[in-house]
Amino acid sequence: MAFKPNIYGKWRRIEMSEIPEISVSENPLARLDKIQARDKPNPRWSTHFKNNLLTTTKKPLFKKTDKIFAVGSCFAERIRTALNGQGFEVGPPMQEIVMDTERFKIDRLPNRPHMDYFNSFTVRQEFERYIGEWKQSEDDYWTINKDPYWGGNTIYQDPYRRMVIGRTPEDLREAVFHCNTAVDKGISEADLFIITFGMAEVFRNLSSGKIACQKPGYSGGAGEFETEFHMSTFSENYENLKKITEIIKTVRPNAQIVFTLSPVSLARTFSDNDILVANSEGKGILRAAIGQIVREYEQVSYFPSYEIVMHNSPESFREDDGRHVSDWVVNRIVEAFVETHADLN
Repeated sequence: MAFKPNIYGKWRRIEMSEIPEISVSENPLARLDKIQARDKPNPRWSTHFKNNLLTTTKKPLFKKTDKIFAVGSCFAERIRTALNGQGFEVGPPMQEIVMDTERFKIDRLPNRPHMDYFNSFTVRQEFERYIGEWKQSEDDYWTINKDPYWGGNTIYQDPYRRMVIGRTPEDLREAVFHCNTAVDKGISEADLFIITFGMAEVFRNLSSGKIACQKPGYSGGAGEFETEFHMSTFSENYENLKKITEIIKTVRPNAQIVFTLSPVSLARTFSDNDILVANSEGKGILRAAIGQIVREYEQVSYFPSYEIVMHNSPESFREDDGRHVSDWVVNRIVEAFVETHADLN
């Protein structure tokens, strides 16, 4: 038995083996004190319970010089930002888009170089577009009759990417072109794909059959009359993840894939269930689909950011909304991810 300082300068007892340890908590109320990257994960609840411990399976997937493609929900943006802060190159390079804010709007660019994709359908659609299996037609847009952005009249919205808006159809097509270019560059260069899935409740575009990026009317947008609600199934999400994986294997055969589940709860449900019941069902569907894909594909891994957050709940979440994850938890998740999957030698 010996005592050695951990990475935060606190002394800890070493027993049996030297295992890299990351302390999760700056919050004394946190229920999960340690994340350990091991060759074999902990199989016993009693060990977790006694030690407030979560283990990850150590599996080097990327180097400091590798390029990372991060896509998915708002939690994916948090992970991307934190990895960038540690010196990793994370795309897609949305920051390279030259914005003409008098003609078009792309989500929260230029202030936040990220676009949200909350469900597995819209992520799949991007990869299918990349390989030419799907091409969005030039008239595949929604019309917003009251302009909440420039104070005019009619403006035009891309159904498949969050808040991509043009003052004219031509302006919208240019915005979509810029989005496609950035995403395509990110896919074509990536050594590691980190994809975060957030929800199983989706809305189908009635005119095309494709899945829309957001709920109807989000931030003054259209979709109320153009979509129908669909509660997606395990089978549908499994097929989406499988298709995404197969495309990546084809276009970037040496790349690694990490799927994660967003811990951010639904803001509201469109089902007939209570919000807690609906949120639990949706997360369960996605988590089960991810688990099945990980078992079937050697190059796909799962990182338990969802479990890290939920086992510190409610202290993991911001006090203002109880949904979005606090910065201190995101930082610990990224440190654990790097400890588990980065080859820094």
